[in-house]
Amino acid sequence: MSRLKGFTLIELLVVIAIIAMLMAVLIPALNMARKQVRGTVCMAALKQWGLCYQMYTTDYNSKLPFYMGGTVNTTYMETLRPYYSDINKMRTCPAATKVSTVNPTGLQAESYFGYTRNAWQIDVAQAGWMADTDWGIGSFGENSWIRDVLESNGSRDSSYIGKTWITIDTRNINEIPFIADARWNNAWPTNEHPVPATMATEEQMYNIGNWSQIVCYVMRRHKDGVNVCFGDGTVRNVRVEDLWTLRWNRESTRRDVGDALGWMKYW
Repeated sequence: MSRLKGFTLIELLVVIAIIAMLMAVLIPALNMARKQVRGTVCMAALKQWGLCYQMYTTDYNSKLPFYMGGTVNTTYMETLRPYYSDINKMRTCPAATKVSTVNPTGLQAESYFGYTRNAWQIDVAQAGWMADTDWGIGSFGENSWIRDVLESNGSRDSSYIGKTWITIDTRNINEIPFIADARWNNAWPTNEHPVPATMATEEQMYNIGNWSQIVCYVMRRHKDGVNVCFGDGTVRNVRVEDLWTLRWNRESTRRDVGDALGWMKYW
C-alpha cells in the first residue's frame, strides 16, 4: 500500500510566509491604483461641471451665473440643474462620498462641513437658499468670485465691482478656478487668507468662519492637493500649497507660501 503524503509544518509555514510577502507587496500597489482611479473619476465629474458652465454661458450670452444672497440661485447645484439632469452622484468625488457627521458649531443641526474623505451636507429645511427638494450633499465647491453679485433689488453690489469675473469672455480664463474639491458648496477665497497652522485632526478645520475662506479647499484629497476645474473646462490637480497662486478673483496676486503645509498629510 502506498503511503499518503502531506505538507510538513515547515512547508506550510514557508508557503504562508511567501503569501504574506506577496500581500505586503500587492496591497500598497492596489491601494495606490484605487486612489488613482478615484482621482480619475473625480476629474471626469469636474470636467462635466465645466461643460455645464460652458452650456450655461452659451445660453446667457457668455455671462456666468449671478449671486443674490438668500435665493436658491446662490448654489451651482441649482443654477446648473438644467444642464446635469439632477444627477446627485455627479456632485460627489469618489474619494469623499461618506457624509461627515461632525458639527461643533451647533448651527443648523443637520449641516456638516466636509473633510478630505467626507462630503458636506446642508440642512435643506433650514437653508432658505437651497431648494426644498435638493439632495443637499456634495464634495465639490464653487469659486463664488465667478458670479456677478447682486442686491435684492437686482442692482450690482458695488463692493464686489472689479473683483468678480462675471463673464467667460475673460483673458486667461484657463487660469481661473471655477469649481474644485471642497469642504463646502462654495467659498470666496483670496490669496491673502492665512495659511492654517498645524492641527491634530480634521475636525479642527471646522469653523463657521472657514467656509468662505481658502481653507475650504485646503486638503490633500488627491496626491498632494485637490482637483480643480478651470474656466476653459480643463481639470488639473493642484498642489495644496499652490492654491495661493491661483486667480480666484480679479485682484488676486500670486503668493508663495513655501512648504508651510508640510505638516498636512492624508488623514
